[in-house]
Amino acid sequence: MQEYKIMQYGDLNDEQKEQAVEIFMEGFGHMMTFSKDRNALKTLFFNIMHASLFVCYIEGAKVLGIMGIATNRERPLKFDCDICVKLFGKIKGKIISKQMNAIFQKQVVKGERELYIDVLATAGNARGKGVATTLLNYAFDLKEYDIYFIEVFSKNETALRLYKKSGFLVHKKEKFSPLILQGAGYPIMMKKEIF
Repeated sequence: MQEYKIMQYGDLNDEQKEQAVEIFMEGFGHMMTFSKDRNALKTLFFNIMHASLFVCYIEGAKVLGIMGIATNRERPLKFDCDICVKLFGKIKGKIISKQMNAIFQKQVVKGERELYIDVLATAGNARGKGVATTLLNYAFDLKEYDIYFIEVFSKNETALRLYKKSGFLVHKKEKFSPLILQGAGYPIMMKKEIF
């Protein structure tokens, strides 16, 4: 592995932010079914990714991985109504903002010492090179947290292997989730405790 650094999204330059958004779109864009306009979606995420709750793995000047973390008070994606209206129109923008925030602003952990890995994605050309593991280890080294959660779909065997190797254990399975219809399997909540 080359020399790398972990930086908060807010400290990136615009080109690096665009790279981070591209990685997000590669990993999660298919779930953003409210618009087929890829440029509008990229503009949206460029502007709504939380400055400090998104961290990026960088080699040289290139972003190769991203991780969004959520606490019991804040999550890393908040769909700003004004930005949504500007990009998608008044009515559709307000609906998108309201519906997406109902999902992405819902509290996911309750305790002060709990952290939820909301987003974890690696650039296609950097997969299998330790980028995601390095980002997870960054989270595990945050001294204010000792209980970690991450969710993965049952058919994502590569991610399941990575999370198990990183010390996560299956906490809860949602075998009757409506997301099963998307073909990714059922959601599995995983948990890791560090004491």
